Amino acid sequence: MLDLVYPPGLYCICCGKIIDDSRAYRLCNDCMKSMNWNTGRSCSKCGRPLAETDPGELCFGCAQREASGRPYSFDAGHACTGYGACEQSVIFALKYGGRADIGDTLGEILYDFMLSGYGADELAAGYDIVTAVPIHGDKRKKRGFNHAELIGRSFAKRAGLPFDPGMLVRTRGTLPMKGLGPEERRANIRGAFEIRNSRLPMIQGSGILLIDDIFTTGSTIDEIASLLKSHGAERVDFLAFSAAGDMII
Repeated sequence: MLDLVYPPGLYCICCGKIIDDSRAYRLCNDCMKSMNWNTGRSCSKCGRPLAETDPGELCFGCAQREASGRPYSFDAGHACTGYGACEQSVIFALKYGGRADIGDTLGEILYDFMLSGYGADELAAGYDIVTAVPIHGDKRKKRGFNHAELIGRSFAKRAGLPFDPGMLVRTRGTLPMKGLGPEERRANIRGAFEIRNSRLPMIQGSGILLIDDIFTTGSTIDEIASLLKSHGAERVDFLAFSAAGDMII
């Protein structure tokens, strides 16, 4: 009933300005321009946007991990945007503002981003399973939904790919990643996920695409990718709406 009285498409999902339904991704013109769309060069490993002055193919964080002999467990990452004020506003509205409707819009953005690089047929054939980074049951109960699951479901439906929101389980609560250093983040997330026993057979030899809202140091994605590969996954990639700036990881 609230959607009928206050249609979700009536307001920009970033700044809240009144818009019409012709606006792409429910963004006003100003916010559309302010988004840090990842249309330039990006890291060949994690997909993080690269600065024009960066001559390499890897971001600093991925290059550092490769040089130290501890590369990420995932095969490739993709991020639709960099992380700035507009991206933060949209993510916060979804996660903390109860705006579950934004999940569908972000799924649309993810789909269009991947479509621009691969085409519909190649994308549909590229993965066997799409799944989302899980949140702990206590957090889900408080929030009412898993934001990554909403994004993933929307993306998978558009891409014509199987979506399995129940493949992964978060076995324990973890500290908020914000404010933690790289090593603290890795320790915080270590051993926090399990795969449901019923899903183990389907993981063998499969290509899996993980969905999340933001990629920062990659500790969460790396932990899940390592877990999936240890149970026979052939390839594990991730797709996120946004990626934070290059950093020491």
